[in-house]
Amino acid sequence: MNRKTGEIVVPTEPVSRATKITGFTFKSYDKSAGVLQFQIKNQDGSPTDLIDATVRLFMYIYQGEEKKEFPIFDNQIITESYMQGVVKYPIPDMLLSYEGKVDVNVYIDFPDGSHTDNLAFTFNIEKSVIDDNVQLNGEYYFKDFQQLLDGVKQEATDAVNAALTNVDSTIEKANQQINEFVEGATQAIDQTVDEVTEQLQATQTKIDTVSQNVTSAQNNLKAVEDKMNQTNQQIGDLGKLKKMYSNSLDFGDYDYSGNPNLMPYITDSWVGALLPNGDTVKDSVKRVITHTKTITTNAGDILSLGLGIPRTAEANNQYLITALQPSTPYTLTVTMSVGSDWTGGTNTIGARVRYLNAAGSTETPINVLLPENVERDKMITHTFTGTTKADLTGMKNCYVQIFSVNGEDKGTVSVSYDVKLEIGTIATPYQPNLLNAPYYLSKVALGENLIKPESQQPVTNSNYLIKIYNTKPMVKGKKYTITLEGTKPATQVFRPFFTRATGDAWEVGDLQPVEGLTNVWSKTFTAADDSHPTTPQVQIYQVPSTSVGQCTIKWLKLEEGNTRTPNISQFKYFGEGLKDSNNPNDYSWDITPEYTEKGLNNTVSLTEPETILGLKNFAEGLQSSGVNVAVEYAKAIDADKYTKHGAIYLGGCAWLAWETLTFQKTEGYAKGSYIRLGADGNASFTYSDVPNIFGGYLWLGGVCQPDYTDGGFGSYHITVENNFDDARKPIVRFIDSPTTPVKKLAVRGFALVFAPAPTENSQVKE
Repeated sequence: MNRKTGEIVVPTEPVSRATKITGFTFKSYDKSAGVLQFQIKNQDGSPTDLIDATVRLFMYIYQGEEKKEFPIFDNQIITESYMQGVVKYPIPDMLLSYEGKVDVNVYIDFPDGSHTDNLAFTFNIEKSVIDDNVQLNGEYYFKDFQQLLDGVKQEATDAVNAALTNVDSTIEKANQQINEFVEGATQAIDQTVDEVTEQLQATQTKIDTVSQNVTSAQNNLKAVEDKMNQTNQQIGDLGKLKKMYSNSLDFGDYDYSGNPNLMPYITDSWVGALLPNGDTVKDSVKRVITHTKTITTNAGDILSLGLGIPRTAEANNQYLITALQPSTPYTLTVTMSVGSDWTGGTNTIGARVRYLNAAGSTETPINVLLPENVERDKMITHTFTGTTKADLTGMKNCYVQIFSVNGEDKGTVSVSYDVKLEIGTIATPYQPNLLNAPYYLSKVALGENLIKPESQQPVTNSNYLIKIYNTKPMVKGKKYTITLEGTKPATQVFRPFFTRATGDAWEVGDLQPVEGLTNVWSKTFTAADDSHPTTPQVQIYQVPSTSVGQCTIKWLKLEEGNTRTPNISQFKYFGEGLKDSNNPNDYSWDITPEYTEKGLNNTVSLTEPETILGLKNFAEGLQSSGVNVAVEYAKAIDADKYTKHGAIYLGGCAWLAWETLTFQKTEGYAKGSYIRLGADGNASFTYSDVPNIFGGYLWLGGVCQPDYTDGGFGSYHITVENNFDDARKPIVRFIDSPTTPVKKLAVRGFALVFAPAPTENSQVKE
């Protein structure tokens, strides 16, 4: 509550005034009670309109002879009335702890950009006696209660008598004043109707402005709330482990604090001489390529080393790198050595980033020579910078080249594989490109590819419609990401269309190059409609149709979500860390369950012959998700025989297949061996004398469906009796057809595996 208010009139006249001494004195005990109230007026004496205006106060206090600024925050200055020009400044408790004179200056910033210096004044702060450790004494503050009560009664009696005496005269005066007021008001109403109307209109305009300000403030408040929610989410995430996925743990001792490397991870096959004018040696251990140029017969026989993905004829025999962004500064860092046998100066050798524009001409956003007289025979790191053009339309075949300017020079130049290309003008430490092989680093789990496997064959053609892919259904309103690896003419773009139940297929726009990857194109979008109910498809076109050329698509991936993930079957490793870091060494790594499971599944192929060197004898039997999968081994009868190796086939569309067997002994055949197939435990079919030199097939039955099926015809018991020693390969396995690859095979668990049980003389180890 404002119990002590110092009122100050703030004029806006262009008159120089001396500092106004207000005479106001606030006490140190005036906690939450003292207020400076400013009445800001125009030159004609009317209140100043403060809508969208900012009132600023500057206060100064004294410490000895030194004048110091006292801090004032914007939220401490309160505009009491925008239209009446009333502003209040509650005296803060921090200022009341000061004792002495306070100097104040008042400034106003108006919304039209004008500013005024309005007033300088002073007031004082004094220390209250109570704050000087005065001992409160009861006799100073209290009187006898009865004495006080008697005094109050007497004062009340006197007041009542005086009031009764004055009632009659007061009523008469009041009636007279009311009549005069009504008469004057009636006259004034007629005279001021127009004024009131104008004022109402002006007031309405100001109200509208205030309403707009309130709306703006509400929007700002919403932004603050969103930021607070985001901050709270981040605080909540602090206790959660952050995850990262990779297909390689060979992260090395690199410094990952800098910018991402846009160059692919260079290996022996990803670097080479572009011109056959000498001898080239690649050292995969030291990760260095050394080229000794010996031919100088042609002027065009310059040093020319390329780094990037393996070159192809389509790429003009260059080593390609990622597509560049327009109007972007890049820094190229190369570690290289110029041999003492190089006949030219070191400033005849340089590095550049090259690409072809739409007209087929060469562009070099980075093209820099080494300094003169660089130390020879020493690997030295050099930095080269440049900026791309604003228009990169038609850019293709972008690559990094180490070159010389003179064909007559010869000698030796060595270049490290650890080349870095990054955005910006400042070089940061080398780190491998973790987006590419062998890492495929990601901070999100692998997204399921919604493209059906039967559609994934690579394609190369010059058609407007390059290829149609069958997909799993998509849902309207969900976010998806589509990615492909492929090549196209510089004039063309990849544009996908999705089928729906009614109307033409809907498009999502052009795929864009993925930064840091070569020939990979991607786009995230929101599904405009549900997929076609029976034939959900995506159609990939090259656009425009008037300039079609040869296009290649190696693979296509469609996944749910707004993040592109690699086109791989699974991540081998996952890491967990306490902080969200781009440094893989900040995470603790382990093998993913998917990779472990696939490793077990791949022990025996469903389509190709496999050699099983041995199987563990599990005490609890072979299990899948804790369930025994019914693969059992019988005890061998003697050293030369083992018999009745059984498993239970649990239904589905499948074939039983056996394969060529390998023996330690070369003589003998499979006489006396058989495969017996029984329904519900009863023998119903026996295939005798299983040959050991070729394979065969038995149809087990069941209805083949496009999706997983249990067959619905009961269980089969399969018994194998073998009569030879030292079999090294599986005897039998299941496939879904003798002539076509496995698509979907419905069996429960791992009841696909038969293997010879070890005998005393067997070479198969447990």
